[in-house]
Amino acid sequence: MGLKENFTSDEWENLIGLPYAIATTIMFAAPNVLGIWGETKAMMQEPANLAAKSGSSLVGLLLAEMQPRIKELMKKQQEILKHDQAGYRGKTLEACRSAAAALSKVPAEEALAYKTWVIAIGLKVAEAAKEHGVAVSEPEKAAIAELSMALGVNAG
Repeated sequence: MGLKENFTSDEWENLIGLPYAIATTIMFAAPNVLGIWGETKAMMQEPANLAAKSGSSLVGLLLAEMQPRIKELMKKQQEILKHDQAGYRGKTLEACRSAAAALSKVPAEEALAYKTWVIAIGLKVAEAAKEHGVAVSEPEKAAIAELSMALGVNAG
């Protein structure tokens, strides 16, 4: 049985969309109008850049399905944010907890590789634009820590 077959279609869609949900959450943890372009560019490029370094079969499978859908996946997150700005971060945290539960169905090293990958994407988005002269602002650090905890991994 392949890795994908371990998941329901809803779980798989959550795993595919979570990198963009995390990136969007980080972008809005410390909004920076001037930095939005760099952060958006990072959101589009870093999943592939970091996937290559992950060495994970699961991450590779997910990336292959994500890449042709980047614009659709980003637009979905924008729509969710537009309709519920106040609740967006909570929804992303719930998506992280759901992903962590679903990932219990695969070998621990695959689960950890995925969790590390999505948090690394969030960190790269945070680093893509300086806020108040720092690479990663305190609100971004707090969001990364919260997201990491919801996934069951240590931030950093």
